[in-house]
Amino acid sequence: MQTGGHAPPSGEERRDFRTLVFGAQAVAAAAVALLAALPVLTGVASWPVRLAALVLAAVLAGGHLAWFGTGRFRRPVLALAVSAAFGLVPLLPLGAPWSPAAGFFAGGVLLVTRSVRAVPAALLACVAAGLGAALTTGSGDAGVGGAVSAAVAALTLFGLGTAARLVAEREDEVRELKRQVIAEERKRFSRDLHDLLGLSLSAITLKGELVDRLVPGRPEQAKAELAELLVMSRRALADVRRIAAGYRELSLDDECRAAADVLNAAGTRVTVDRSCLGDLPPRVATALATVLREGVTNVVRHSTASWCAFSVSTVDGTAWLEILNDGAGGVDGSGADSGAGLRNLADRVEDLNGTLTTETGPDGTHRLLVAIPLGSLEGRRRRAG
Repeated sequence: MQTGGHAPPSGEERRDFRTLVFGAQAVAAAAVALLAALPVLTGVASWPVRLAALVLAAVLAGGHLAWFGTGRFRRPVLALAVSAAFGLVPLLPLGAPWSPAAGFFAGGVLLVTRSVRAVPAALLACVAAGLGAALTTGSGDAGVGGAVSAAVAALTLFGLGTAARLVAEREDEVRELKRQVIAEERKRFSRDLHDLLGLSLSAITLKGELVDRLVPGRPEQAKAELAELLVMSRRALADVRRIAAGYRELSLDDECRAAADVLNAAGTRVTVDRSCLGDLPPRVATALATVLREGVTNVVRHSTASWCAFSVSTVDGTAWLEILNDGAGGVDGSGADSGAGLRNLADRVEDLNGTLTTETGPDGTHRLLVAIPLGSLEGRRRRAG
């Protein structure tokens, strides 16, 4: 539900408006063309001249719609050349009645350039229409009328053409927005698939290997481990459903326990410290839980760590997560597949105005540190409310 502003027009509304604008352009172009050709058609001119005037009018109106009617303005140079040839040149043989046709060229210049620099050229075309009318009639009033009729036609065609251009640009923006939304959703799905399933699949693999080793000599223990493997597989299935539904809120407590279980299953000594953890906003807790998942997954997959310690705390309005291990290749992203995962995590943390850093100490200890300021998130939530 929208809380303010206006809902964007639907696709059907945009199509209706585009059709309305195109129809208005067609009526205006036909009216200007007929206004120029009708005196010739109803006058004393010969049939060849009348036919030529009719063809010229049809070409001007049809060409204007073809080049400017959709708002895309394709082949503008050709459009202006045809408008000049059929709108300005016939002024001399056809005289004052043809002066409105000069508006096709003047309006086209304004539409193509979309700049105040085009105004002199458009005015010059209108003046040319007035001069042509004055020369063929010998009347100054006819010249003024010709210039004014050309200017009115130019402004009408320019206004409707601009409306068509704005409609086309709006449609392009909507199309680009849809493309971006689809791309973001694909990125989200790929990121969640990597981040949320990595730990679960690693744990299932480790449990499966353990069960395989236990079956020959210790079948009862293998059966117990197999029961835990089933629990892990169901959890992975729940993660898949969560990703598909777009629901990505995770429990930090659950992830801490799951991470410790996976590390223990991998034979890695683990130390967990949550003694200084306060209440966290769901988005922050989910971000930290996701980082913890990926960090522990990297330790299990890409390191030879004998121990791993992680702590989660809130200190001075900032949520902290630290993961330490002594493995070769680990949470610093030096593993073969961990770089993309850490980039995904950094994006998640940066979305909350936080930072994610990794480093390796002189003694080979790897460290991943996440800091997310809670104050900026709370302020942003109040502004949104």
